Amino acid sequence: MPRSPRRQIVQMGGFPAVKTGGPSPYGDLYYGVMEMSWPWFIALVSASFVAINLVFGTIYALLPGAIGTMEPGSVIDGFFFSVDTLGTVGYGVMAPVTRLGHAIAAVEILIGLFFSATITGLIFARFARPRESLIFSDVAVIGRYLGRRALMIRVASKRSRPLADVTAQMSWLETVHLGDGRTFRRLSELPLVRSSNPMLGLAWTLVHILDDDSPVLTALANANDRFLLTLSISGIDTLLASQSLGGKRYDRETVLIDHEFVDVISEENGTTHLDLRGFHKTVAIAEPVLTIDAS
Repeated sequence: MPRSPRRQIVQMGGFPAVKTGGPSPYGDLYYGVMEMSWPWFIALVSASFVAINLVFGTIYALLPGAIGTMEPGSVIDGFFFSVDTLGTVGYGVMAPVTRLGHAIAAVEILIGLFFSATITGLIFARFARPRESLIFSDVAVIGRYLGRRALMIRVASKRSRPLADVTAQMSWLETVHLGDGRTFRRLSELPLVRSSNPMLGLAWTLVHILDDDSPVLTALANANDRFLLTLSISGIDTLLASQSLGGKRYDRETVLIDHEFVDVISEENGTTHLDLRGFHKTVAIAEPVLTIDAS
């Protein structure tokens, strides 16, 4: 019976997709461990620790007389002696008394060095990996920008320290129709009025000017085709000196036409305030700037 093709769920531009076939997603063990959640990571490390000590504890139990003061055949005593050896604790209550016992303990100590170094490196790498420190507006809006129609998304930093050298990229999932009737999809970049920000400490509104013949407007009008908008942000955390990444996707239902964001920045007593309580709020524009023709 032929095996069914391998399926793998991936994140593509902020939305889920499925890969069928190809190499196993578990082939890269390091990437898999880095990707798993902290509870699963702790469970994996704990299970590996118990398994190693259980194997060596069983070996010690099968070698009567190899470990001094150890009860002959006791897997429990062998297990705890293995824990002491793997962790290089050396309480001195139990110790190898034969050459074979010393040889097995030496092998376990070598394995323990690799195990400890590997786990330490993984923990450090997990803490040091890029962190998401951004808030994205729940919706995108189509409204006015300097008298022109524009697609806008708002983003803000969650940290007390600003992000430096911030760059933004807005894209949409474009459906391309070929002359022979075939179609394919691609993420096409949408030019921003300002795609870089030297220092992001408060809020930042990303703006894409919509021309009359903008393919984004055509896609929004076509209810039979999938509409997807993505935004990705990267910057340097000025406290941790590490890269911070973030992204958000918007579908047709989360793009509000003829709306604008409520202002959340104010000045009080010479101090600038950012009120995140109204960060996602929008208001309708009295005079519509865009009419979507769905015919």
